[in-house]
Amino acid sequence: MIETLVLAAVLQQPNDRDVSLQQPSRGAYSQSIRAAATVPAQHKRWAQCVLTRESGGVLHNKQSRETARNPHSSAAGRWQFLQAWQHGGSFMVKDRLVKFGIPVAQAKQVRKHLGTTPIHKWDGIWQDVLFNEVIARGGKHHWNGGSHSC
Repeated sequence: MIETLVLAAVLQQPNDRDVSLQQPSRGAYSQSIRAAATVPAQHKRWAQCVLTRESGGVLHNKQSRETARNPHSSAAGRWQFLQAWQHGGSFMVKDRLVKFGIPVAQAKQVRKHLGTTPIHKWDGIWQDVLFNEVIARGGKHHWNGGSHSC
């Protein structure tokens, strides 16, 4: 009986190649994940303006305003992604992670987790990875307009 419990505990331990879904800045591949979440220099000023406008977040603090929710729409998280982004956004995060050197199996694990988790419950790092991938694919226009322009 004790041997069975010990074996079960060992099998449930994360290995050194698992991505930490809840704390991506601390698990395996954390350096690559942080790089994927870093806004490119040419977009930093604009991104901070958007972040301030959308949620009041701070660019250098990945957890600032990650749980923000718009009371008038499904927009949520640091960048106020609409709920419709959750499914496709999880695939975009996976694609960006692979571009930054995360093995496909681990990136797929992240995609599955994010695809079943509301965006406002994603760690701010995952939200930033999605934002950066949207921008990299030419999606700046998603943040045009609003009460003041960036």
